[in-house]
Amino acid sequence: MRSILHSWWRAFDALPVPPPVRFLLVGASGVGVNMTVLWTLHGRLDLSPLLAAALAVETSICSNFLLNDVWTFGEGRRFRSWPARAFAFHAAAAIAAAVNLSLFLLLTSVAGFHYLAANLIAIGVASVVNFGVSASWVWRPKPSLTPAPVLEDDSHSTSPSKRIVVVPTYNESANVRRLVERVLALGPEYEVLVVDDSSPDGTGEIVAGMAAREPRVHLLSRYAKMGIASAYTTGFRKALSLGAGLVYQMDSDFSHDPDDLRRLGAVANSHSVVIGSRYVTGGSTPGWPLRRIVMSRVANRAARSLIGIPVRDATGGFKCWSRAVLESLPLDSVHSTGFAFQLEMNYLAWQSGFSLVEVPITFEDRKAGQSKASLRVAIEMAAVICRLFLNPSRRYAPNL
Repeated sequence: MRSILHSWWRAFDALPVPPPVRFLLVGASGVGVNMTVLWTLHGRLDLSPLLAAALAVETSICSNFLLNDVWTFGEGRRFRSWPARAFAFHAAAAIAAAVNLSLFLLLTSVAGFHYLAANLIAIGVASVVNFGVSASWVWRPKPSLTPAPVLEDDSHSTSPSKRIVVVPTYNESANVRRLVERVLALGPEYEVLVVDDSSPDGTGEIVAGMAAREPRVHLLSRYAKMGIASAYTTGFRKALSLGAGLVYQMDSDFSHDPDDLRRLGAVANSHSVVIGSRYVTGGSTPGWPLRRIVMSRVANRAARSLIGIPVRDATGGFKCWSRAVLESLPLDSVHSTGFAFQLEMNYLAWQSGFSLVEVPITFEDRKAGQSKASLRVAIEMAAVICRLFLNPSRRYAPNL
């Protein structure tokens, strides 16, 4: 009998069910445990609703922890010991339990709900809190970052590959000339493609003048402000048509150091996508206000926890793409229109099986002009993360 049960368990465990779905299924079983205990204690033994609900919650917490530990997150490399995980899960569950009990009392005492209906609603709300904390903290796996590559200067590379840097602009007349000159100074293999959305400050005219004198400068002028996502996808296609072997993307405001292009290019020989990362060892964001730091950190933590993308800086915009990646990705299916495009492109590359590696960079606040980061950007990022989380075809591999 033991061997038969073991075989059944192995077959059940081998089902292609991603951890978030497993977590939800475990939670559903916990609801059954909770409701059974609550009905028994209150409906049959006549305990008070509050005490019965508290005992039912604790019983379901224990049940959920055991099932999540052996099934939902059983394949990961454990960052914490078993006792530490148990304690951490109880701490996370305590938060969820507080939400559960508070809402239960509110619904039964104020709204007049039946105690079973009230408890079911409260559990649904609390489970959202429980999942987020559990996935990102309780079962945090041991780090398995791609080993930091040796960042050699590629200025003497014998590769004849053309390297085109795509730079979207809107009202960047104070920066664009110096940026283009800095990129071209890196070597004859570097070219610049500026995608300008009819900047009223004359950015396009400055680049057009440079392009008339320098064949390594290219300008794509668009008739209106159409968003950074379409600027990049249009620029990527144009760079490929110009014969680029490597395609870089970077901001036009010197937040990204042009000299770091060589460091990214040095790693591109062994990886499909190279990300200039603010959040790996050696990366930094000097001069950032607290609000911007919090928004960025929360977005990246949510991306790792909810959609499983195995990079620390999934929202950054300083990257190097191999030609093969851009030729294979479905650029027309990218739904993001703003800065969440950065996250969605990384996600598509990862989903397609390409290797992503992060190289530490220092992200300086812009030298001139106004920052385009805003609450609207944060809302869009949250919406994209939720959409990708609900995507049934995604894979889940939180390696950080």
